[in-house]
Amino acid sequence: MTFTEYAQVSFEAITANKLRSTLTTLGVTIGTTAIVLLISISTGASREVTKLVEGLGSNLYMITPTRPKGAALTGVTTVSRLQTQDADLLQKETALRVVVSPVLNNQAAIRYGREVKSAVMVSGTRPNFQDARNWHTVRGTFIKKHDVDLVRRVVALGQSVQAVFFKDSDPIGKEIAISGEKFIVIGVMEAKGQLFDIDLDNQVFIPLPTAQRLFGTSALSYIVVGVPTADDVPAAMAEGRRIMGKRLTPDQFEIRSQGETLQTVQSISLIFTAMLGSVAGVSLLVGGIGIMNIMIVSVTERTREIGLRKALGAREPDILAQFLSEAILLSFMGGCLGMACSYLGALAISKAYPTFGVSVSPFAVVLSLAFSIAVGTFFGAYPAYRAANLDPIEALRHE
Repeated sequence: MTFTEYAQVSFEAITANKLRSTLTTLGVTIGTTAIVLLISISTGASREVTKLVEGLGSNLYMITPTRPKGAALTGVTTVSRLQTQDADLLQKETALRVVVSPVLNNQAAIRYGREVKSAVMVSGTRPNFQDARNWHTVRGTFIKKHDVDLVRRVVALGQSVQAVFFKDSDPIGKEIAISGEKFIVIGVMEAKGQLFDIDLDNQVFIPLPTAQRLFGTSALSYIVVGVPTADDVPAAMAEGRRIMGKRLTPDQFEIRSQGETLQTVQSISLIFTAMLGSVAGVSLLVGGIGIMNIMIVSVTERTREIGLRKALGAREPDILAQFLSEAILLSFMGGCLGMACSYLGALAISKAYPTFGVSVSPFAVVLSLAFSIAVGTFFGAYPAYRAANLDPIEALRHE
């Protein structure tokens, strides 16, 4: 028999029991869908985070307060000992031409007229922040030196904040209230988008001394240091660690580059992808066991047919190939259905979360389809071998 004939005979045998074949392929379909979707979601998440980190600049590093171990679980508040004098010292003593910008973050409610938007991130900083973080205005201006020197109440709005209060009007020159204090809008920042459910544009920028007075603290949330090139980052970080060590102990601050952050994110993403893929692979193996079970039943039901074929001259390899091709075809059909379901699932997720950007990975498609065929081959081998080794005389006597 040719390959085409084997495929035709296998298809006829499968369609002879439509309900049973459909239920058998269901396990493979679910497993394939799970593998493709989980890998695609993990890949999409990694791509979005990578895009975000790279968008903030690869030639910079950040100094933050040391976070206590288990702070996220215990609710312990991080105490910052970073001060503006640390940023000034970094700017003065670093040999490279760096851009050092201190930042103080805090959440506050913003009001304009009757509209109120709560939990907006208010960032107090200096004019060079936009160069250090590669984050510029698209309308108006950013904070100026005289705004800092005079402790003026001026603000540059993030895109999400601007959209809430000034969707159909120009915000420049308008007056808004931050924590009950009046501020004049001087600019609108370019959009940075979302990371999962975190809106990076839900943020406003005010002069650093104004923020310190508004929130009643001189401590900084972090210091961002822009370096001439990405190749200069390691040397600049070493120098920054030495300079910071003049006033603070090593356990009071952390230094991390964007490159290190990106590597960490990518490593975590690979681990999660492998874990999720393994979990989904288990469901595919369960589907393979279902195929083996049904093929054993099929061999039992068709014992007389096998005996008749052998009596007419069919060899053991012919019988083996026939039943093995049925198992592979069942698994392949389940894999194809899984592909279709995964595409529909990815489309649904993309519609629900437009900024997430989930798309079916070609790697995931090839991997899951190859895995499904391998599962069909592996679990179909025993029933096919059993059928091929039936004694023709005993098979013809089978009732």
